[in-house]
Amino acid sequence: MIPKSVIVFFRQRHQYLSYSYAFFLVFITPLSIPAAWWTWHQGLVTGADIGLAVLFYSLSALGITIGYHRLVTHRSYQAKPWLKRAILICGSFAMQGGPAAWASLHIQHHRYADKPGDPHSPREGFWHSHCGWIFHDYKPNYRRFGKWLLEDPEVKHVSKYYLLYSNLGLIIPALLGGWVGFVWAGLLRLCLACHVTWSINSICHRFGTRDYTKTQDTSTNHFLIALVSFGEGWHNNHHRFMQMPFFGHRWYQIDLGKWLLMIFHQFGWIWDLKIPKELRADPEPTS
Repeated sequence: MIPKSVIVFFRQRHQYLSYSYAFFLVFITPLSIPAAWWTWHQGLVTGADIGLAVLFYSLSALGITIGYHRLVTHRSYQAKPWLKRAILICGSFAMQGGPAAWASLHIQHHRYADKPGDPHSPREGFWHSHCGWIFHDYKPNYRRFGKWLLEDPEVKHVSKYYLLYSNLGLIIPALLGGWVGFVWAGLLRLCLACHVTWSINSICHRFGTRDYTKTQDTSTNHFLIALVSFGEGWHNNHHRFMQMPFFGHRWYQIDLGKWLLMIFHQFGWIWDLKIPKELRADPEPTS
């Protein structure tokens, strides 16, 4: 039995992020684009600033795909506690909510993919599926979608201190790179990271190819989205085998998240990778 106080805490935290951060992410962070252009035009941007932006983009994107998504939501592998916490903290840099709320809503998405009940169904329009849905009052239902999330110590910790960890994704670039670092590795990086994640819900349910035609949804594979999202763009593959930690199923399907997990596995930091027995060497042909 999950204590009501615990459920209320997570729901209130998610609701606050839905409204306050939605406005910030959708309307404020894009202002970093002209700001970044101006700093570049003025010759204020150094190689260190670019490197810092690439680093924080990589940390936040990897934290979302191998942490929030593959590890917490689908439990497609197990990880040592210190690594799990580190990955989830990196995921919080993307400011997409705490791991508990993020995972619960994503579980709900899979349960009702492209149907009534899907928080970001593409059938309600491109804008809604991309980022409009975060302005709606979608409260995670932990009892139905991810009861274990409130019992996981690492998930509870990062969710509890989410506001601290997420804002470190802006504070650290500012401390290391000044206001130029804040613009590039903070705001611009955050804007790109969010729109890439949102593109999975919008673009990868409308445009692309379908290697697996048996999925009861409109999920697609999109090479460019997969490249910048570190594997998330192989969305049709993922909807076919949701618990599999690897999203790229063919040799040419670049999945940086997969490669990093393979390295972690070699070091013994992760284990119990759920590779479905029914997965064939080649995907089903599209018909």
